[in-house]
Amino acid sequence: MIVRVLLITPQFYGIEKKIKSILEELDYEVIWIENKTLQFDYHGINSKFKLFRKIYFFLLAPRICYLKKELNRIGNLKFDILFSINAQIICKYLFKKLKRTNPEIHSVLYLWDSFSMYNWIKELKLFDKVYTFDPVDSINYKIEYKPNFYLRSNINISPENEYDLFFVGKFSQDRLVKIDKILTLPEMRGIKCFVKLWPSYKIFLHNHFIFRFFKAFNFKSKWVRNYQLNFEVLEGKIKREYLVEESLSYEEMQHHLICSNVILDLPFQRQTGYTHRLIGALANGKKVITTNSYIVKEKFFNSGQIHILDHQNPEVDCNWITKKSTFQVDSFFLELELSTWLKSVINAGMA
Repeated sequence: MIVRVLLITPQFYGIEKKIKSILEELDYEVIWIENKTLQFDYHGINSKFKLFRKIYFFLLAPRICYLKKELNRIGNLKFDILFSINAQIICKYLFKKLKRTNPEIHSVLYLWDSFSMYNWIKELKLFDKVYTFDPVDSINYKIEYKPNFYLRSNINISPENEYDLFFVGKFSQDRLVKIDKILTLPEMRGIKCFVKLWPSYKIFLHNHFIFRFFKAFNFKSKWVRNYQLNFEVLEGKIKREYLVEESLSYEEMQHHLICSNVILDLPFQRQTGYTHRLIGALANGKKVITTNSYIVKEKFFNSGQIHILDHQNPEVDCNWITKKSTFQVDSFFLELELSTWLKSVINAGMA
């Protein structure tokens, strides 16, 4: 009997394609819909003009419009499982439509962003099963904790790693400041680094007039400062060797991670959940420098392998970075390999 899955995920460096492919290898039939962040989405904690955004969503119903188009594209297929990562387009309309053809559909939500970034409280109630990657959110919102997954690599690791220090990610003011401080340390001279930051996609506010307005009045808001910096990066006004115009592909990121000695991890400041970058690094026996101090509470924590970076004073031990070391992978990570992870998440709670 074919089990059909409606997979709803964000586009994230091509990882959504890997998830679909592995589910198909596990003998599921999979239809994918992008979990797109629609214009004026109000779920972001730092979103401005929230009342306007909510009114816009209430009156014009962009989620329903988007879902109607996507569901019409799919046709009248019956689904046994709905699996969503995050909840950008999730709403009652989606469940109403799906349950018309399959009232017994099993629904699973996985959150790989924390509630310090997005508020999806209302959407949680629609699902049969909900997981979060953030251990503190798990306690605060009574959601089951499930760490992020990683993808098994087929890259052969050279005995001599190509780089000493690796970091890739989307631009933010916090990351710019920390990377600048680290790379300009005198002792970092001669350290081979693969560091790339790319700007966020242009938003509707990306406008020279708005930028000059913010600049003229010198607003102190952190959001405005991030907007200004991202604008300057996109326009080439800020110059760094490690700033690039476009993101790397997942394959490129994975290759350089595997070929690096130490992985730098700079997550969103208030999250305690572990990034794909950190999980993938530790699952490959790599050394890690991270600002996520919550990791010291984990049973797998090893101070010889994992160094905590101070947010205010991000200094690093360059001798430790260049020293070649190998670490045994903790059994904790065996369950986080994507195919194993998917089986446990998708099948949980099904009769």
